[in-house]
Amino acid sequence: MSQYVCAFRGRRDNYQIPLALAEKGLLNQLITDFYAVDFIQQVSPLLPKKWQNKISFRLESNIPIEQVRCLWGSGVLEQTRHYLGFSPATTFAWLDKNFAEAAALQARKTKSNLLLYTPYAWEAFIASYQHNPRKILFEFHPHPEVEIPLLAQDLKRFPFVQESYSEQTGAHLPEELQVRVKDCWRHADIILCASSFTKQTLIAAGAEPNSCKVIPYGIDLPLLPSHSFKLDSLDSFQALFVGSGCQRKGLHHLLYAWQKAHLPKESLLTLVCRYLDPGMESLVSQTPRVRLIRGIDAASLRHLYHNSSLFVMPSLTEGFGQVFLEALSYGCPVLGTANTCLPDLGREEDGIFLAEVGNLDHLISQLEYLSSFIPVNPQVREKARSCAEHFPWKSFRDAICSFL
Repeated sequence: MSQYVCAFRGRRDNYQIPLALAEKGLLNQLITDFYAVDFIQQVSPLLPKKWQNKISFRLESNIPIEQVRCLWGSGVLEQTRHYLGFSPATTFAWLDKNFAEAAALQARKTKSNLLLYTPYAWEAFIASYQHNPRKILFEFHPHPEVEIPLLAQDLKRFPFVQESYSEQTGAHLPEELQVRVKDCWRHADIILCASSFTKQTLIAAGAEPNSCKVIPYGIDLPLLPSHSFKLDSLDSFQALFVGSGCQRKGLHHLLYAWQKAHLPKESLLTLVCRYLDPGMESLVSQTPRVRLIRGIDAASLRHLYHNSSLFVMPSLTEGFGQVFLEALSYGCPVLGTANTCLPDLGREEDGIFLAEVGNLDHLISQLEYLSSFIPVNPQVREKARSCAEHFPWKSFRDAICSFL
């Protein structure tokens, strides 16, 4: 059976796609930037605890080390450009092609197939081969032809998100870099999508519906105490947002809605954002009953998921939104939009609630309704946890392999 080359930067999707291939004996090689290969593991005990944790994070024990190759030069160059203040979007766009070219070389050398994420596929998909490799594309982000107009329309309403808009859309990049993402799907035999919304954007761009398959992500369920579905207090409404403070996540919509919604007196919105756009930061400072947390450890984040009344992220456009599934796994109901994974995960009876994309009045209405509904309906937390139980990572991996 022919094997597959997989390539990406970082710990993409917790290494679930190369792990799926390895479990079935289908992994030829994982090409990445930094991975805890043997010599890294040997020096790890000599390093500070912080670095030991970073190293262990870049390791999946069930992927054979000998089948992993690191592009160390690309990793060093990426970090150097970040340090010098270059735009991250520009840096990634220029360096992603290194992974695609390495994937093409490996596939050509070993007569392997390709299973690649969109940013790392273009050069590999259009390369010439002496064999006929199967080209599987995993599309984890909505297509730009749908996303850019959607964000541009929102920008007219909220011009202070200009910095966020320009960085997210990549419209400032040269055309040869933009085409890598826009037209990559045209060279794929099958397109795997993380959500139905992502699939819809590809169809709008011209992809054949039958060539696009939806495979929602999964979650490793946390262990919870038996009393975990009861909040300590019913007197307050605790809402939680976890994500980048940027336009695409709809944080500005949430903050405006929070300002105007008639909520219980002790209500609090907690924002966990390592990054905030300057315009968003100003809006946060103008919004009452908001707590901003810049950095957080895993235990504290688990505590927030576990003890919040509602997780809310009214994204304008989202390839999936893993934080929704994380919140549900802790029994925390979620509020988002249809331009995310939520329609693929469940309905209101599963602790999943929707607000219309960009509709502040509807978002306000939903916040007001849920602030009174959730405290007196504790069973919704059990339903949220039960919903997450239907999406184990193993199901995701099995579904990936079913299309190979």
